[in-house]
Amino acid sequence: MSQEIFSRRETLSVETNDPRNSKRSTRALRRWRILARALTGSPEPIGSESDEEVSVRRFTSFGLLKCALLENMLADGEFSWCEYSTQLDGRSYNVQIRRISKCFTASELIGFNNTGNVCVWPSEECLAYYLLRNHGLCRNRNVLELGGGMSCLAGVLAAKYCNPSTVTLTDGNVTSVDNVRCIVARNDMTHLVECGVVQWAQAARALRQTMTINGNRVKTRTTDENTRLPSGLYDVILSADCLFFDDARLDLVETIYGWLTDDGIALVMAPRRGMTFQKFAEASIKRGFIARQTERYDDMVWSRHLELLENSPEYCPDLHYPVLLELTKQKKMPPG
Repeated sequence: MSQEIFSRRETLSVETNDPRNSKRSTRALRRWRILARALTGSPEPIGSESDEEVSVRRFTSFGLLKCALLENMLADGEFSWCEYSTQLDGRSYNVQIRRISKCFTASELIGFNNTGNVCVWPSEECLAYYLLRNHGLCRNRNVLELGGGMSCLAGVLAAKYCNPSTVTLTDGNVTSVDNVRCIVARNDMTHLVECGVVQWAQAARALRQTMTINGNRVKTRTTDENTRLPSGLYDVILSADCLFFDDARLDLVETIYGWLTDDGIALVMAPRRGMTFQKFAEASIKRGFIARQTERYDDMVWSRHLELLENSPEYCPDLHYPVLLELTKQKKMPPG
């Protein structure tokens, strides 16, 4: 699979009924067709627009984690195994990740539930690195990752090195979750980590129904084994680069709010991408969160950001630099 990472949905909306959004939506589809052609090796353009009309920026990673291909595991067909590693304060950290190497069709890539199967995105890398630098955030806590894609890299590293009580890794795509189960087994974490398919629209709907009937305690149920939802509450919720679809925004906010303990924290990392990040922060505040935005959350990440600004014409902070959003619930005042 191509090592070039194309920015996810550089448009601010996927709605096409509103004339104000139609041009941006068309450009988004063209970008994903270019991505499809790059990954499938198709020699002919998909669609009638030329590549030059679409601003596609290529940016691989911040170089925080080294990725080494494990040569003896290449006979896996559509999959390959890699080792992601780094050293911090004299300590080595590593985890084996199975990457999906198949070629995707344009229709598969345009569906938002498949974006996590394309590659490990820079926001995931930064969130994983941040957790290793701040491993006390997850110590003795129940951790949930939402929209972790094919690797759930942040959640997997947190499970291995941050001493959590439990870890639940989720994505909205069955292929991603099946891949994460293989990763969990390969790294001998099945005793600690659970995996499941979570689609935010279904989760939010179940949470709203439960809260309407039973107050604000969470207990979700479903009869579909493939979309079995986590139950209970979580002390730490992780999410990397999941804010790029306008019509999923409120569902993600509701899912985080419903599954976060009253004294818990959600760590959301994503590029600003115009107003996409800000709209999510505003929706979170409206729901009842205290939202804290931090751009310089780690000196090493910030240093790499400044180097890229100086030396890489393909690097665009608005599309590529992840901002950290910390969400906590507003304290409820006792009556009287």
